[in-house]
Amino acid sequence: MRRALLGLFAFAGCASAQTIEPPPQGHPLGWLTGCWVSENGKAKEVWSTPEAGHLFGYALTLDEGGVSFFEQMHVQPGPLYVLNVYPAGVGPSKFVESLQDDQSVTFLNGAHDYPQLIHYERDSDMLLAHIALEDGSKRRDFAYNACMD
Repeated sequence: MRRALLGLFAFAGCASAQTIEPPPQGHPLGWLTGCWVSENGKAKEVWSTPEAGHLFGYALTLDEGGVSFFEQMHVQPGPLYVLNVYPAGVGPSKFVESLQDDQSVTFLNGAHDYPQLIHYERDSDMLLAHIALEDGSKRRDFAYNACMD
């Protein structure tokens, strides 16, 4: 569980022309929707369009031998959104929304070993993320661009 639960995970299979779609309307976290890849192409995160208030995602990390890590994610609706993370298919580890605005969300689980805080932010055609302990220490930052077609 010490792996970054965020979806900082890779896939080298995105190709040439960039497709940047506007975020879906009608869901406060719809801006997460899309395929996101790290600059080095080794981390990939994909989020579905909202379905009945739920969002579903997966993340991959690739190394030279293939997939070295994967996880599934599920954001369930409620008075506060809950991010359920399943690293390597095991879980869920639950993180509860603690802060949200029109282009960012932070989830917390102070009882979890690491991370305890997961933050996503949409900045134009980029998805920015970081993980940390609840107090902000041990922070790791991640930047994703829209996948190429």
